[in-house]
Amino acid sequence: MNPFASRIAHNNNWVIPVSLMCLILGFLIAMSRVTGSNRSTRISLLNAQQQGRVTTGSIDLQEAYTKMQVEVETLRADKTKLENALSDTTKGSKVLNESLQESKAFAGLMEVEGPGISVTLHDATKRSQDIDLSAQAIHDLDVLRVVNELFASGAEAISVNNHRVASTTSFRCVGTTILVDSVRIAPPVVIRAIGDPNTLLGGMNLPGGVLDEIKQADKSMVQTELVEKMRLPGYSGPTSQRYAKVVKDTN
Repeated sequence: MNPFASRIAHNNNWVIPVSLMCLILGFLIAMSRVTGSNRSTRISLLNAQQQGRVTTGSIDLQEAYTKMQVEVETLRADKTKLENALSDTTKGSKVLNESLQESKAFAGLMEVEGPGISVTLHDATKRSQDIDLSAQAIHDLDVLRVVNELFASGAEAISVNNHRVASTTSFRCVGTTILVDSVRIAPPVVIRAIGDPNTLLGGMNLPGGVLDEIKQADKSMVQTELVEKMRLPGYSGPTSQRYAKVVKDTN
């Protein structure tokens, strides 16, 4: 029997023989097969969007690449901003810290070193009946006048018996001792000052000056020495203020 001519009726429907179905399926597969020779022809039949999808593999590939480029540039810009901000902050902090250190040094709160002179005051070693006994002893006023003379001669930092002199430092006698702020000292009193050594020494050796007056009682009561390098401690007394307040800028 010719299979192409046979028809089998089943439930009033025509059924195509299996051999015919295989033949048709093979023909369709052959027609749909894309080869190197017909690929270009078939692609040319597609619209521009479809052609891009076939040739690139994905129509969104270029768009994704472009988006990634934009994101990378944005991240680079953010990184640059952060680096600049960090640099500005570091520079600002450095300037503020340097200014703070200078202010602390000026206020006497920091340890400092440099050249200067040392002035040592002693009580008279030999008592003279011809001179007032009070003049043969070192008093708080003598220390105060030497300190003031040193500052007037350009001293940038002064210590008295290794106690740093600050703007609030006071000198007064209590019995046979001298109080520097609340610290008790007694002769010999060593006053050290940082500054130009020759200028400081010249200021202390002025005729009629404070050291000249002390020497009139006994020359051994005063000793001066040029110092190439000395180190003075920072002020260790109280720094809090109860009444003086910083004026706030009202502008």
